Amino acid sequence: MEYKTLNNGAEMPMVGLGVYDIPERETQRVVEDAISVGYRSIDTAAMYYNERGVGDAVRACGVPREQLFVTTKICEPCYTRDETMRTVEHSMRELRLDYADLMLLHWPVGRPAVMWRALEELYKQGLFRAIGVSNFYPNSFPAIVESGDVMPVVNQCETSVLYQQREMLKYLRPYGVDLEAWSPLAEGKHGIFKNATLTAIGRQYGKTAAQVALRFLVQQGIIVIPKTTHVERMRENIDLFDFTLSGDDLQAIQRLDTGHNVTGWPSDALTYPV
Repeated sequence: MEYKTLNNGAEMPMVGLGVYDIPERETQRVVEDAISVGYRSIDTAAMYYNERGVGDAVRACGVPREQLFVTTKICEPCYTRDETMRTVEHSMRELRLDYADLMLLHWPVGRPAVMWRALEELYKQGLFRAIGVSNFYPNSFPAIVESGDVMPVVNQCETSVLYQQREMLKYLRPYGVDLEAWSPLAEGKHGIFKNATLTAIGRQYGKTAAQVALRFLVQQGIIVIPKTTHVERMRENIDLFDFTLSGDDLQAIQRLDTGHNVTGWPSDALTYPV
């Protein structure tokens, strides 16, 4: 595993497991399987309704807590500090952990600047090792920076070889904020696993199209959190650090970029109050 040193000094694994849409009853087993094959980063959220399963797996897995990196997110549209505190309290009660390694604002809803200041307060108290945002684009990201004292460590956005977020990478660079990719395999849609370009490149290295797609992102310093419930795919998705894409490979993959999101989730087309 390779690690990214975030702008506050915390180290985050470059590859983690996303648990979106995994039922609560299966979450503990899935997360324990992932940890057993080498994952040390798990990404959940209040709206996934499986924080409890993640916390149960963390406590049961046998790996020391300090070796694991747990991310969760609050998505309720809060308008006051107290509302935000109650939302955070609910997530931490579900996780039943002493701290979260990373807490994100899931969407720029409610009053993000107010919510961010509440997260800053809890971060300074040690409840989180780091704080960041998700799905914040240039129409909403500045409000966090301008109103806060703590810079987000990441902005988690849809990013894949089909939606490469080159402009977002440029936008975040001056802030020292890292890009983290949700849905880094484009939800398995649009023929990504059989893509001719990715398959041909993978053949050179003995890798699958999925591994090439993930390696493309990781090689640019983008953190990835692919989701799977299958141990074989977990092993495949984490096996990215024994090959390096060439300049020609990178150029070929860059040509796959559609320039727009491919999952159907809202992104920079939306504006929100701050």
